Parts: sequence; C-alpha cells; structure tokens
Amino acid sequence: MTQGRNLVRDDRTFEQRVSATRQRFIDGLPARLESIDAALDAGADAASGESHARLIHRMLHDLAGNAAMLELDLVEESVRSGLKVAEAADSGDGSLSPDDIRAIHLAVAVAHEVARNLKTTAPT
Repeated sequence: MTQGRNLVRDDRTFEQRVSATRQRFIDGLPARLESIDAALDAGADAASGESHARLIHRMLHDLAGNAAMLELDLVEESVRSGLKVAEAADSGDGSLSPDDIRAIHLAVAVAHEVARNLKTTAPT
C-alpha cells in the first residue's frame, strides 16, 4: 500500500485540476485577506515567538507566492507593495510603524477589490 498518495482516480485533465485549484484560491481569498487585516490590528503575539513584521511578511509572502504560481497576477501585484513594507520592517527591528500598518492595510484593501472582481468574472 502506498502511503500519502490519493488512491482515488482523478479523471480530470491537468488544466481542469489547476482551474479548480485557482477557483479554491479565489474563493478563499477574502478570508485570507481578512486574517491579514486582523493580524495587522492585533499586533505582535509574544507566545508565537514571531515578530509582528515577520508574521505579516510571512502571510503576505505566502499569498503573493501562491497567486503568482496560479498566474493570478493582479492578486500578486496588489499585495506586493504591502509585502515590500513588511519585508523591510522584518529585516529591521521586527516592528511595524503606524505608517507601515496603514500602507499594508491599503494594499490589502486593493487586494479585496481585486478578489471581488475575480469572483464576479470567474466562470461558474
């Protein structure tokens, strides 16, 4: 028996599987963006051992990378400016200034708008 492999046959083409993955990403995008906003507002979590900037940097990097992999260029571009801010803070003292937080919230707001547009133009 092969462990870790899905033993159920999937007759969809590669393109169909990628399309389904893209759609799941688009469907989950609002929740991911809301979690970034919430993490921005919550500040650092001492229990996690991760700085506030590192957490936001990681969340935005993950989102931008997945969007790029799925060729959702507008999503990637919309979060890239916020990612640059978080990356700079993460490579510094690990804290986000009020201006940093505002800039990242703005990038996330743009990404929310992109997500709304993707939802209305995505095939059903």
